[in-house]
Amino acid sequence: MKRKDEVLKIFLKWKKMIETQSGRKIKTLRSDNGGEYKSDPFLKVCQDEGIVRHFTVRETPQQNGVAERMNRTLLEKVRCMLSNAGLGKAFWAEAITYASHLINRLPAAANEGKTPMEVWSGKPCTDYKYLHIFGCPAYYHVRESKLDPRAKKALFMGFSTGVKGYRLWCPDEKKIVVSRDVTFDEAAMVNQNKHEGEIEATKTMSSSKQVELLKTPVVPVRSDTTDTSPTVDSDEEDEDDEEEAPTQEPPQQQDSIAIRRSRREIRKPVRFTDIVAYALPVIEDDIPSAYKEAVRSSESVEWKKSMDEEMKSLHKNETWELVQLPKGKKAIGCKWVYAKKMESLGKDNVRFKARLVAKGYAQKEGIDYNEVFSPVVKHSSIRILLALVAQFDLELAQLDVKTAFLHGDLEEEIYMSQPEGFKVAGKENWVCKLQKSLYGLKQSPRQWYKRFDRFMIGQKYTRSHYDHCVYFRKLQDGTFIYLLLYVDDMLIACKSKVEIERLKTQLSNEFEMKDLGEARKILGMEIERDRAKGKISLCQKQYLKKVLQRFGMNENSKPVSTPLAPHFKLSASMSPKTGEESHYMAQIPYASAVGSLMYAMVCTRPDISQAVSIVSRYMHNPGKGHWQAVKWILRYILGTVDVGLLFQHDKVTGQCVVGYVDSDYAGDLDKRRSTTGFVFTIAGGPVSWRSILQSTVALSTTEAEYMA
Repeated sequence: MKRKDEVLKIFLKWKKMIETQSGRKIKTLRSDNGGEYKSDPFLKVCQDEGIVRHFTVRETPQQNGVAERMNRTLLEKVRCMLSNAGLGKAFWAEAITYASHLINRLPAAANEGKTPMEVWSGKPCTDYKYLHIFGCPAYYHVRESKLDPRAKKALFMGFSTGVKGYRLWCPDEKKIVVSRDVTFDEAAMVNQNKHEGEIEATKTMSSSKQVELLKTPVVPVRSDTTDTSPTVDSDEEDEDDEEEAPTQEPPQQQDSIAIRRSRREIRKPVRFTDIVAYALPVIEDDIPSAYKEAVRSSESVEWKKSMDEEMKSLHKNETWELVQLPKGKKAIGCKWVYAKKMESLGKDNVRFKARLVAKGYAQKEGIDYNEVFSPVVKHSSIRILLALVAQFDLELAQLDVKTAFLHGDLEEEIYMSQPEGFKVAGKENWVCKLQKSLYGLKQSPRQWYKRFDRFMIGQKYTRSHYDHCVYFRKLQDGTFIYLLLYVDDMLIACKSKVEIERLKTQLSNEFEMKDLGEARKILGMEIERDRAKGKISLCQKQYLKKVLQRFGMNENSKPVSTPLAPHFKLSASMSPKTGEESHYMAQIPYASAVGSLMYAMVCTRPDISQAVSIVSRYMHNPGKGHWQAVKWILRYILGTVDVGLLFQHDKVTGQCVVGYVDSDYAGDLDKRRSTTGFVFTIAGGPVSWRSILQSTVALSTTEAEYMA
C-alpha cells in the first residue's frame, strides 16, 4: 500500500480472502480514528456487510492494544534483523514480511501454546528446517552456458507467497529473485558485528542536513561450515522468477575462494562517479546537537557563555515564572539549539549562539495555540528599497532584534519544563509557566509580529497594504523614512541620519536591539555600495559558492555561457521507465539542487528564472535528461557566480518603473502551454520578475502574448 486512500480496496480483498478461507463472516472491526477508516465509502461497505465498527478514543492507542502491541513486536524484530544483517532501511518491507512469517509459526501463550498457523488451519507446525537467518549469504542455482558459474551469490530475504521458493536479493542484478535450489552460508553471519557500517540508501537532503557515505562491509565466507538447505518441492519449472528490486543495494560480500588478494588498486565503477561527485562535498560541522555535547566539546566555554547570555535575556524579559504543574495540565519540553555565525563580511570572527527552543510540536491546536500565520517582508520589497536608496542617495542601516520572539505576549496558558543545565535547586520538579512567547512555540512568530506592529503603528508609521512588513512615515520636509522587517532583521532607509537615529532609539527603548551599522548582508544576499558613483549591487556570491561545492562543481568543471541550451527538450516522457533508472534517480539530489537554484532565482538571479521553472516541473519524477539540465544550470552558475543585481542613480528614468513582458508559444511539450515571462526595473535594476506557464492553451502567438 503506497497511499492511505488504498485502504478500502485492500480491505475488500483481504475480507474476501479471509471469509473464503475460514468460512466465517467478519462481525466487528476495531480501528483508530484515521480518516481512511472513517471515510464515507468505508463506512458504507461496513454498513452494507453488517460489520459493527468500534473506534478508539482520539490519541488513546491503548484501546486497540492488541494491534498496537503487535506493531511494536514486528518493528522490534525488524530492527534486530536489519541490524544483524547489516542492511539499511530500504529492506524494511522484506524484513517485516519475514518477521510476520516467523510470528505466525511461533507458540503463543494467548493461544494456549499453539501457533497462530495451527489455530488458523488446525494443523500443527512441526517443520522448521526451512527457516534461515534473514540476510544470510546464499548461493542459488542458475542455468547459463557450460562455462559460466553454476551459482550466483545473493542474500536471503524470506519466502515468496504462493510459490515454494526462496526470496533472494541479487546484488549483481539489483533484483529480488525467487529460486528453489539454494545453498545457505549462515556461518558468515557470525562476524556480522565487525561491519564497518550499515549500508544506507542515498538520500536527498537539504543544505542543513548531512549525506553519509558509508563503506561497504566485508563479510568473510567460511566454506568449510557451509550448510545446505533442504530442497523445496515445486511443480513449477525450475526457473528463477524475477521481481523489481527495492531501492537499496546490500553489502557486496567478499569471496574466500581466492588463493591470494590482488594488490591492484580498486576503483569505483564509472557509473557511480556522478553520485560520488555530488555527495562528497557535503561537509560535516562541529556544532553540537544537544546540551551534553556542548558542555563536553572543546568549545564548551564559548557555548556555556552563550547559554548564560540567553538565560539572562530570558530572565530580563520575565519570560516565565516557576510554578508547580497544576493537575490536568501537561508541560511541553524544551531543548538547546546551537549555531555559529560570522559577525560580518570579510572578518573571520565567529559568534557562538545558543537558543532555548520550546518543543512546539507537542502543542495541540485549539488548546495551546489558535493562529500561527506571520508575514515576512517580500524579497521584491527589499530590492525596491535598495533601488530607492541608490536613486535618492538615502542612508541605509541594519538592525537585529535580540531574542525577538521573547517580546511577544502569550494569549494561552502554556507550561514548559525547566531548561537542561539551569534547573533551580530545590525546585527541580517545578515547571515554567510561560508569560512571554518563546522560540519553538507555534504562535511565537505571530505574537512577535503583532507586538511589533502595535509599536510601529503607535509611532505614527503606516503599514503598507502591499507588504505588511513594510512601514513608512512622511517627514516634515516631504521625504520618507522606511523600515522593512524580516522576523528579527530590519532595514531602515532615510535621507536624514537624525531620523534614523531617532527610530533606533525608539526601537531600543521598546526592544533589545543590536545595531549592525550600514547594511552589508540580508537573508544571504550581499549588499555592496559605491556611494560616489550612486551604485548598489546585490549578489549571492557566498551562497552560490556553497551550492556549487555541495553539488560537486569545482575548478575542473566546465562553465557554460547560457542558463539552458536549446538542445534541452524536456518533457515528462524523459522520466524513468525502468526500475534501474528509478533506482539511479532515487540516489540523485535532484530536488535539493533545484531548491537551491530556486532560492538564488528568487533573490538575485532573474537570468535563470526560465531554466529553473522548466526543471522544477519534473521534481516529482525526474529522469536522467532532467538531471543533465540541472547540471547545465549549475555549470552556468559556475561561470557567473559573481553576477548579481545593480541599481544605479539615473536622473532621467531612475525613479520610473519600467516593465518588460513576453511569451513563447506552446513551449511546454507535455501540455502545449505557453510560458509568460516578465521583469520590472527601478533605477536600472530588476526588482520583480517571473517565468510561469500560462493557465490555458493559446491558439496563436497573439493569444499567448495577450495572456502574458
